[in-house]
Amino acid sequence: MKYFSRFHNRGHNLRPPDLYEYFVDNFWFKTIDLENQKINPPLRGSHTADVVIVGGGFTGLSSAYHIRQRFPDKKIVILEGASCGYGASGRNGGFCVATSLLDWEQPDPEIRQQSLEVSYYGLNFIKKMIAEYGIDCDLEENGMLSVALNEKQTKDLEEYRDYLKLFELDSTILQGKELKQEIKSPLFVAGLTEPQGAILNPAKLARGMKQIVEQNNIEIFERSVVTRITPGKDHHIDTELGEIRAPILVLAVNAYAHKLGFFQNRVFPVNVYQIATEPLSKAQWESIGWGNRQGLSDERIMYSYSIPTADGRILMGGREFSYYENDAISSGNDKTVTSRVKENLFLFFPQLEGLRIEHAWGGTNAFTIGKVPTAGVMGDHKNIYYGFGISEGVPSTQTFGRIIADLLVGESNEFTNHFIVNRKLPYAGPRILRGMFGRGVKWMINNLGFSPIH
Repeated sequence: MKYFSRFHNRGHNLRPPDLYEYFVDNFWFKTIDLENQKINPPLRGSHTADVVIVGGGFTGLSSAYHIRQRFPDKKIVILEGASCGYGASGRNGGFCVATSLLDWEQPDPEIRQQSLEVSYYGLNFIKKMIAEYGIDCDLEENGMLSVALNEKQTKDLEEYRDYLKLFELDSTILQGKELKQEIKSPLFVAGLTEPQGAILNPAKLARGMKQIVEQNNIEIFERSVVTRITPGKDHHIDTELGEIRAPILVLAVNAYAHKLGFFQNRVFPVNVYQIATEPLSKAQWESIGWGNRQGLSDERIMYSYSIPTADGRILMGGREFSYYENDAISSGNDKTVTSRVKENLFLFFPQLEGLRIEHAWGGTNAFTIGKVPTAGVMGDHKNIYYGFGISEGVPSTQTFGRIIADLLVGESNEFTNHFIVNRKLPYAGPRILRGMFGRGVKWMINNLGFSPIH
């Protein structure tokens, strides 16, 4: 009991036991019946390839596809520790934000336009996958709705609207009756609608992309946890059961990169959580509006995000995060966080009180200082390509695949010259102090007035 008390007092900072990963209560996984899907066998024995991609999420799958288009004869292999889309790619909130790679500080109109084309590429690529290959991922291009909960956040929305104008993007501020016609919450005082952006089922997209990649003669080994990477002119990659050598390595593991010795002290691997309700009745939907089914987010520092699912549920995430000591990875569940997400749902929509929460799950993400990702090439032989630091990533990761392929070819264009390419990530501070930093940030947000609800 003495040990339990000590654990309980510090429990929100400690990594949950590994057994949490035994069953992931992810609504998206349920929609694809992941438990009964065919999972590829692991890598066994010794192999060689031209390109090895570590990570079978969106960045890895997109990189494989784009590299194949440029190099039809190269042997390309993907190593995935669990199953394609098992990490953050298949666990996120279903947002497809088209503006996440804009260079907001760029004063040159021509370069801003190039930045816009790069940022839009990810969503356009997903639409291409749907049109050309028939991926069914419940894509709804309904735009985005950001809401403010107080006057300061309303000004933030107005500032964001002005930034969008610099890129010639339309958006509209809503208040009063106009806002209530869009969505009904006693806490929302203003909203900003953006026609750009979409919602989708990320697990369906990931598994669909896996099939497309395999159709393009790319070998995928699932259940192949990489245990060590020895970089060199020819990289040596060890897995639990095998090994493979290749002159080109693509790192597509985002928050897991530090476990393999890359980008250490440059990232906080943070864990974010989602819930999914039971399907709403027609009367319940009418009580909250939201008839245009946009992706919904708010303007708090610890913001929440929500979407209506294809089968009539509300999926909500954010509002809280967990950082586990010593950069530990835990993508299971954490009831102390999911309870806050549930609380947030009913504060936004008290008219839904009593609605059942049917699923709750987490995912590990990479948080960088400044929240700006990076893609590029590194290593003594300039043969390690990567996309990293992605915190808002369904379309961005698709774009990273294009950037990596263009860098591999040696092209100079708007993708390889984008401001995130070879961007040096800021130092994230000593690992031993990051837990203290994370606790301090959460305490300030929840106790010094940053959160308008509490």
